[in-house]
Amino acid sequence: MKRNVFILLRIIAAFAAFLVLLHIERAGIPYKAAEGNSLIVDNSNITHFKESNGDHKCLFITDSGDDNAVEARHNLEQILIDMRISYDIADIAEGIPDPTGYDKVVMGVKHLSAFGEKILEYTDYVYDGGRLIFWIPLEREDTLDIISAKLGITDLSFDNKVVDYFDPVDDFMLGSSDVPFSLEDYFNSSMQVNVDEESEVFATCGTTPLIWRRKYGEGCFVVCNFGYCEKAYRGIYSSAYSLLDDVCIYPVINGAVFYLDDFPSPVPNGDGKYIRRDYGMDIAEFYTNVWWPDLLSLGSKYDFKYTGLIIETYEDQVSGKLKTNTDVADYYYYGNMLLNAGGELGYHGYNHQPLCNQDFVYTVDLGYNLWDNNNEIRDAMTEVIKFSTGLFPTARLQVYVPPSNVISKESVKILDDEFDDITTIASIYLPDGDTYGQEFDVDPSGMINTPRIVSGGVKDDYMRFTAFSELNFHLAASHFMHPDDLLDEDRGAALGWESAKDTINEYMKWLNESAPPMRHLTGSGIAGAVQRYTNLMLDIDQRDDGITIEVDGLIDSAYCIVRVNTGTVGDVKGGSLTPLKGDLYLLEITKPHVEISYSID
Repeated sequence: MKRNVFILLRIIAAFAAFLVLLHIERAGIPYKAAEGNSLIVDNSNITHFKESNGDHKCLFITDSGDDNAVEARHNLEQILIDMRISYDIADIAEGIPDPTGYDKVVMGVKHLSAFGEKILEYTDYVYDGGRLIFWIPLEREDTLDIISAKLGITDLSFDNKVVDYFDPVDDFMLGSSDVPFSLEDYFNSSMQVNVDEESEVFATCGTTPLIWRRKYGEGCFVVCNFGYCEKAYRGIYSSAYSLLDDVCIYPVINGAVFYLDDFPSPVPNGDGKYIRRDYGMDIAEFYTNVWWPDLLSLGSKYDFKYTGLIIETYEDQVSGKLKTNTDVADYYYYGNMLLNAGGELGYHGYNHQPLCNQDFVYTVDLGYNLWDNNNEIRDAMTEVIKFSTGLFPTARLQVYVPPSNVISKESVKILDDEFDDITTIASIYLPDGDTYGQEFDVDPSGMINTPRIVSGGVKDDYMRFTAFSELNFHLAASHFMHPDDLLDEDRGAALGWESAKDTINEYMKWLNESAPPMRHLTGSGIAGAVQRYTNLMLDIDQRDDGITIEVDGLIDSAYCIVRVNTGTVGDVKGGSLTPLKGDLYLLEITKPHVEISYSID
């Protein structure tokens, strides 16, 4: 009898131990707050907003009478702003400006006929030491024919060239390879032209040069014959601009971040068609046993940390008292594992209904409901914050990602004014439809904007080109995906997880190989990097025997890309210089006064 009782007690004890272990397995390892995971500083530290030093050394010329120039102007000006190029602007529809007194002239015009013979004043300006870039492809006209030889042009057709890819020469840009960057929706966008042997060609499409530099007298011309002046390709134009000076230095963000939207969130019940096809599992089993372990493995392999964005429920309620989700085992399990892997959590929403009230008008029907009023929006954010901080009391959640990247400007103001813990909105870099497009910057109110650049696990020429462009423009990478991408054919579900995993693996590998010094950050980490980038002002003095940089707005450290077109750089005081590729370097600034030794070859 006693023996039977003893056996029964042992069975009960073993079962109890099993339940404890099961709970631990489901809850994940309890999270301990990491120190120094956030680089975000108080708003009072941000006193500059991408300001240049105020000494206008560049003349930007546009043409309000030409649609091509008007369409290009916004992107070209944004490039100058982000590179901290102090410039004056002139419109040739109102008169031809005098280039005298400027170090550089930027031509954002397609037609030169308005210049007439005055175009020779500009070629004389270059001959005497000026630097001039034609930033968009030119139209063949008599005025261009007059100066074409000075630009290195030997043959120029009246017909434009169809450009369907961009092929940079070795060492010109970060992330380039033997595989050119293909274009979607291509057209006859560029001059069909040949150039002489004295022209240095930096990018081509077949035999057509897309970027070249030609010395003329004491100065030089740069011609950007790439006719896709869109946000996705800004890095092409910034790289072309960087060829003008002997040494070009401009601020960058220097950071890569990976977001997991809708994670953690309620795990869907049942099967996914392609998950069952490939793995013989239901959705919950697949998330736990395949998808999440694979992502953790990729993050560990390439040392990337994920930022997960919490959804409390998928109910589409937009009014009335909101129910608190009490089914939290998956949140503990996935959330704690993510945090203990060095990641971070942020907010995606109480549910997946964008924060838009009844005044918002969708231009594209996404199937979402509108919140009854702003008080309902406030209640929804209050609820998801209470829910999330209750689950993870030692974690600091600062980043908000709008569902489907949609949020009204009114709701942005509500988050900014009334939810102090939310310091950052991470929406989308390339806006489409009703999405909330952003630049990498800080609002005067202090809200940090950290747009996501690419998404998903489907190989896509447009995203590949955009990632390449932003790597060279901002030295930034920002990717997001969803666990339920594998349930949606429009997001590549039919291709299967193995295909998506391979794409993500290739992307992470490409980032590490293309820019080894680039920092791997979380959502709040890249927000802090954007603060420092936005606040940086540079006064650069380049001489034959050295380069001096006076830095205003330095918080602790900041970064710049340095392109050395002529000469050699050496030791640095007030920072450090790391080779990237070819003539490209990464400058870390740690002091407000920087000296770089420099000599002309």
